[in-house]
Amino acid sequence: MASIWAMAGQRFEYKYLVTEAQAQVIRGYACAYLAPDSHADAALGNTYPVYSLYLDSGGLALYYSSRGGNKNRFKLRVRCYDDCPDTPVFFEVKTRRGDAVGKQRACVRRDAVGRLLESFCPSSNHLAVRTAEACGAAHRFCELGAALMARPTAQVRYVREAYVDRDGGPLRLTMDREIACLRADRPMVEANGSGWVALRNQWVVLEIKFTDTFPLWAGQMVEALGLARTSSAKYVQSVNALMNAAIAVA
Repeated sequence: MASIWAMAGQRFEYKYLVTEAQAQVIRGYACAYLAPDSHADAALGNTYPVYSLYLDSGGLALYYSSRGGNKNRFKLRVRCYDDCPDTPVFFEVKTRRGDAVGKQRACVRRDAVGRLLESFCPSSNHLAVRTAEACGAAHRFCELGAALMARPTAQVRYVREAYVDRDGGPLRLTMDREIACLRADRPMVEANGSGWVALRNQWVVLEIKFTDTFPLWAGQMVEALGLARTSSAKYVQSVNALMNAAIAVA
């Protein structure tokens, strides 16, 4: 299987915390240089919901690796965009090496999620899209999950406003709002239910994803708004919030 680092260019992801007023200015830049994501709902401000289930070891090895700023780290997550039982989910390995990021993604049948997360033994029958790339991603996810003895740890949900390169290039700008987290104890992704803890609701999380070179106009926008890069890892912030909520209850 080819390494996710064997690519034509390096992929980067710059994050910023912005106010809602700044987000309106950023939307103006995005509309001038980019196009709304085709998966977004124009009637809802070019947004769509995102639901993620994060896996980790019993000792939270991935959480501590990310919180500590380990330059070579990864996350394991299961992502979906609705709670319809007929739509597939995505098993993702998101990797960071220095400032460069990579992602492997397998489209998995929703009714196979529980079995896969309990056994970490993938087969092509579990996949909704059967390609060599998807099979490789599923095997890598399960290989890492089995080595960690990973288990469901936290769920994260938010509303994403998204814009993409008009010519189909790799440039992407997103703004995430209404971020909330939920302690996870089952191998499934849930959209609703009780117990969700609000996270950073006073901020909008801006992400600019690009290959090789940061766009000139984006640099000018960041400078004009006086923005500063931040790590802002949703999984780390979610575990922190859930830990604090548990302490408060105790």
